[in-house]
Parts: sequence; C-alpha cells; structure tokens
Amino acid sequence: MCSGILILASNGAEPQIKSNRVLDWLIPKAYAEKKSRAQVGQDVIKVMKPIAKSVAKNGGDPKHFTKGLKNFLKEIADPDNANWAKALTSGATLRYITALAGTKLRAFMRSSKNWRVNRWVVLMALVFLNEEQKNGKLNIPQNRWNNLVADAFSGFAWKQHGAMFQLTQVLYYHLQHRFAEGPAIITIEGFRPAYMLINGQRSKKPYGRLIDVVVSDGDGGEVWIETKSVAGKFKKAWFTQSLKAKKSDSSGSGVQLTEPRDYYRQFFHDMRMNDEFINVLNISKILPPGSASTNSEYLWYFHDFNISAETTNRPTGADIAMAQHQFCKLPKKENNTQLYKDNFAGTPNVMKAQCIAKKNNIQLRNTSSYFKDLLEVFAGDLGISDIVDIAKQIDGGI
Repeated sequence: MCSGILILASNGAEPQIKSNRVLDWLIPKAYAEKKSRAQVGQDVIKVMKPIAKSVAKNGGDPKHFTKGLKNFLKEIADPDNANWAKALTSGATLRYITALAGTKLRAFMRSSKNWRVNRWVVLMALVFLNEEQKNGKLNIPQNRWNNLVADAFSGFAWKQHGAMFQLTQVLYYHLQHRFAEGPAIITIEGFRPAYMLINGQRSKKPYGRLIDVVVSDGDGGEVWIETKSVAGKFKKAWFTQSLKAKKSDSSGSGVQLTEPRDYYRQFFHDMRMNDEFINVLNISKILPPGSASTNSEYLWYFHDFNISAETTNRPTGADIAMAQHQFCKLPKKENNTQLYKDNFAGTPNVMKAQCIAKKNNIQLRNTSSYFKDLLEVFAGDLGISDIVDIAKQIDGGI
C-alpha cells in the first residue's frame, strides 16, 4: 500500500488512504478532486509520456538529455541507494521509468514499496500497456483505459488495490497474446447487461453488469474475468444470497467510500449468462436487443498478495472455500422454481450442483511471481533486460 495516513476500520473493511502521495505528485490532490475520473486518468497518462524520445538513441549520454531529463537524473541520484547509478547508463531503463514522472520518480518508488502488486510490475504495466493502447495493439477504449489508470492512483484504498490487480491481469493476458499466442483481450469494464425473467416476463430494467476483463475464448466466444483485491478474513455478509443491489457507504458526501459488495449478485449474473447455464430457449428475452453476449467461461480471481501484515491480511484457502460455498447457494427471497425455469437450463438443484462442480472458477490469483513470470520471461520482447537487472539489485533480488 502506498504511504499516507491510514484510517483503520475495525469491521474488516479496507483501510482508507487519507493522503495519497502517489496521486499528490502526479496531480495535485485539490486539483484532481475537481475533475472527473476520466479526466484524472487523462492527466496521469499525459504525465506518463516520455520526457525525451532521444534517450535510447544517444545511449544514455547525459549531454543529450533535455532539461526535464536532467532534473530526473538529479532526483534519481539517491545517495541512500547506490544501485540507482546503474540506471544512468541504461537507455531502455530511462525510456521506461522517465515515462512515469521525471523529477518525482524517487517518491513513486519509495511510496510504492508496500503495494499489493510489485511496483516494477505496475510501472511496466502502466507504460507498456499505455503504448500498446495508443498504438492500437491493445483493444481497450480510451475512456475505459483512462478510468483504470485514474483508479490505480485513487485516494481510496479499495479502489486503488482493485485497479492495480485488474491492471496486472490486463498485462498478463496481453503479454500472453502478443508474445505467446494467448487469447486477445476484447475489452475491459465490458458492459454485459441482461434481463431477469420473472414468470416469463422481463424485469423492468436489465442488470447493467460491467466485467473487469473480457478475453476471447479463441472460438468466437467470450471469457469473463472478475478481479477482486480484498483483504481477509472474508465475511459471509459479503456473499449474501440477494439479487438486489447493495448500497455503498458515502457518508452523505456523494463519494463512494467503500466497495458495494454485490458479490453474489455479480457472480449469479456471470453464472446464469454462461453457455452451460442459460436457458437457450429464452435467450432472446434475456439479452437486450442488439446484445448477444454470453460467456463460455466465467472466472473470479481473488488477489493473493504478499505484503506486511501490519494493516491487512491476505486471503486464504479457507476464504476461497467459503466464497465458493456461498456463491453456489440458491438466492434468498425468490421463487426459485420459476426463476430457474425461466432463466436456467435446469432445476435449482441441478444448477447448484453444476455450480459446485465448477467451483474452481473461483480461485486465488497470486501476483507475487509476476516479476519473474512476466517481466523476466518477456524482458527480451519488451527490451527491458537492463531494467530487470537494476530492479533486482535495488529491491534485493525481488
């Protein structure tokens, strides 16, 4: 977690960041608060643009650096960490890390040391994916990319942790696609609405579900991936079997302070829109006009992270087992016989058994090895071998 003053909750909720130094140095906090989420994302992306494109061409020779890059060199010359000096002779290193924010890199590196995701993975994800999106090689709409970047620097811990975990999954799937023949990302925050049929009739409004990452299944279909970065110990109340929307805590400010844990409602939607669960005879009623989005597979990833246990605990296998059990229960306060007849391919008990059989679709996703599995493995493809070496020396071998 980035440095700042933490307000620790006693009810198992995520601690809130009162002062986010990462956001502060990227965009002044008072300035950012007057802007929309998308606008903040745009401003962060502008800051991420390389300060000097000629760095690699000139072999890292300081006499060719622009004024901004000279300031960066002065800032990075940290007497407390002699390994930083190695960055000064690396064109590729400078090309990447100056893209984040020239003169304030040191603040970023120090404040990010205890994030739930390795800071070098976040750094590479931000710069590489931004370049890929800009060049049309990553199929993510600009506004959704802006929003994800903005959330990664949010002042609210629950939103920041979630965005960074989502960012790592985008990096994972995109690297696999670009360099290892993996499936392509279709979109992020994919809008996948559906009506609930009640006695054969549509509900008044479709549930406007947003899927964190939508990936091609390689056969014309979609794989839906939900990413959650939440601390343990999980609570049953987070998985209440209700199909009604939950409200988040805004304390009257209009600002969403906590995550609305509609976990069961979200999961139920993803499951019932799966090709093996949906009532194909009623699919034209379930899907809104012009929409044909079901999924061939649904995956729910809960973030397994390695950080200090001072403020938070990582989820455990017991937490996931509890989530699997709660998710596969039938909805409460519903006429399930009719509900399943209209919307599902089988009876409540048959569909429950099928959900249990697919319980491993709900799993822990550990990102602690991503430095090795992504940055080291694809270092040659990304041209960042020197960055990997420097990072390992700075952070003690990672």
